[in-house]
Amino acid sequence: MSNHLDPVSVAVVLASTLFGPQLAAIIGPYAVILLGATVGAAWALGRRETDKKSNAVAYFLLINGTAVLVTVGISNLVGKWLGHEDANWLLAPVAMVIGGVGHDWPGVLKTAQEKIIGLWGKRMDGGQP
Repeated sequence: MSNHLDPVSVAVVLASTLFGPQLAAIIGPYAVILLGATVGAAWALGRRETDKKSNAVAYFLLINGTAVLVTVGISNLVGKWLGHEDANWLLAPVAMVIGGVGHDWPGVLKTAQEKIIGLWGKRMDGGQP
């Protein structure tokens, strides 16, 4: 077992007391993802107009479900890009970003696309603005 104090290692150690080490290796990372996504979703919900508690619950389920499905893949990609073999330390921040952006992902992706196209255009023009 590792001697790291990152959130995933701590969650695995805590989960192993209830579920055993083999199951804790799966439950621990996903517990961290859910916690990170929930914190991020709370930030995003603070920006959102909602009139019913059921809307807030549905929003949390949507954000947490999205984070559970994509956080591991994104963390692994970012980890490889940064040159790290083990990307578990990225699970919490990636899940928080996913949750924090919330329902604003289309705008974020559009802005990123515009920036990439702008940079590509500058590069094709020989670096001239």
